[in-house]
Amino acid sequence: MDEPLPTLIETLAGLAAAQMVLIETLHEQRVLDKTHFAHAFARALDGLAPEHRGGMVEHVLRNLRDRCMNLRGGESDAQEWLRQLLART
Repeated sequence: MDEPLPTLIETLAGLAAAQMVLIETLHEQRVLDKTHFAHAFARALDGLAPEHRGGMVEHVLRNLRDRCMNLRGGESDAQEWLRQLLART
């Protein structure tokens, strides 16, 4: 029973990373402007249902928004949330 949670977290992290690779690549090729994605992630955060606030969905969206705006200083909210989650198990 200890295996599924880390596997799920690694899968979600991989999916978020894949999104950033795609966005960065298309931005570098001048196909799109990644700030549009930052605004889209911000709008998704604004419309997030109360039951998802403070959870993984919010932290992943916040991290994606920040990365699209080139805000990479320090530890991301998602990393902090994962550390706290894993400390409880």
